Amino acid sequence: MDSWKPRRFFERIQHSSLGVKLNALMTVMMIAMSLIIIIMLAVLIKYTNQYNLIVQNLVTASEFNFDFKETLDYKMYQFVIGDGKNFDALDPLSDIVTARNVVEKLKRTTTRSDSLKRLKNIESFLENLENRIIIIHNTSGYETNMTSLDYDVRILTELIKDKVQEYIFYETNELAVIQQRTNQEIWTTILLLVIGSFFLLSLLWFVSIQITNSITRPIKTLAENIRLVGRGDFTVRSGASYDDEIQTLNDAFDGMVGQIGSLLEDVKEEQTNLRRTELKLLQAQINPHFLYNTFDTIIWLAEDHQDAQVVEMITSLSNFFRTTLSRGEDFISLNEEEIHVRSYLEIQQSRYRDILEYEILIPETLSLCRVPKLTLQPLVENALYHGIKNKRGMGCITVEAEARDAGLYLTVSDNGIGMETAVLAQLKEAISDGSRFGYGLTNVQERIQLYYGKKYGLDIRSEYGVGTRVVVYLPLEKIQQ
Repeated sequence: MDSWKPRRFFERIQHSSLGVKLNALMTVMMIAMSLIIIIMLAVLIKYTNQYNLIVQNLVTASEFNFDFKETLDYKMYQFVIGDGKNFDALDPLSDIVTARNVVEKLKRTTTRSDSLKRLKNIESFLENLENRIIIIHNTSGYETNMTSLDYDVRILTELIKDKVQEYIFYETNELAVIQQRTNQEIWTTILLLVIGSFFLLSLLWFVSIQITNSITRPIKTLAENIRLVGRGDFTVRSGASYDDEIQTLNDAFDGMVGQIGSLLEDVKEEQTNLRRTELKLLQAQINPHFLYNTFDTIIWLAEDHQDAQVVEMITSLSNFFRTTLSRGEDFISLNEEEIHVRSYLEIQQSRYRDILEYEILIPETLSLCRVPKLTLQPLVENALYHGIKNKRGMGCITVEAEARDAGLYLTVSDNGIGMETAVLAQLKEAISDGSRFGYGLTNVQERIQLYYGKKYGLDIRSEYGVGTRVVVYLPLEKIQQ
């Protein structure tokens, strides 16, 4: 056991190979970070599951309550006025069975006592309702059945509808309770993590210093030789080594000095690859404010019981993310790109309905054209936030596609505020030299030219007070099936 005391541990590390030292440093870092991540994930998953379960129950209850009363009342009315001859065709008992299945499903996932009480009431009402329907079915006489319909069936369906509304009310209140509890737990967890992270990082810092010093001291001589070579002295050769691994570095250094010219080309290629990776990372970024605003809109629609709009928003958001991921592919079909930008515009139109209209004119014959992923969405986003939102009244964004002279031309135009001549010139210069002005347009331009060359890219035209038109020029290629 003495071999695991801190002093003995660092002595062993100092006399180990570089691989062991680096592995020890990585292990300590991974343990520290893993503990923090695991705790955060555990808290997040716990309350996310509770929240999602209640939201699912609310959606199920809302769908059930949407037309249950009207449908069943109408079926029984048709049966009564039909003189009892169409019961099997109308089959009102199937609605009772469906309602019971919904109630059973909700009971399995509902935890609040008030909500469970309402579900039990609904079960009782459904049983009574079923009995009343059977009695009406077995009773002849229009007046008798019409009276039973008015004073039995319709009252029971109204009671069921009221109890479902009460269930939705209590479950919605539970969402607020979970949110408050989640906030309290998160702040408590953050406080504990801050304290724990302080101790873990202190330990990590101490261990890192020990391991780093054991690595850096033996290679100071080699570093000095490298610095001399950097100044242009290629006559320098390595000196004595401290151990076998440092000797390996010295031998590699001697070979490097003789091959420095050829390595310059390798460095250039490495820089190109690095830039490609950076552009992929930029491509993968999603504006968090867009997500926040979208979820806020969905919550508002759900609270207002606009279920159809909620489904449309979630469907559009799902399509948006599905195309963003695209199984990790850099290129997708123009049809997929159209779905992506249409989903984005549908989501934004829900928020900016009073100022935003859009039109997508992409011929079906071009749907299989091969384009870089996320080419149109940044242009549409710029048109919305820098064009449409800065003008008064309704604005329109138009997305078009055209094949001409072995080239594919994608156009995004708007009738927004437009740009003054000086601003337009500044934007074009920024896109040309890759600066951060016009960030989304710069990203699109760099990716296109990285894939296809300087011949292709963006052409921007704008007139202040009239609008802006951005044309993307790509080679005309078909996606591989």
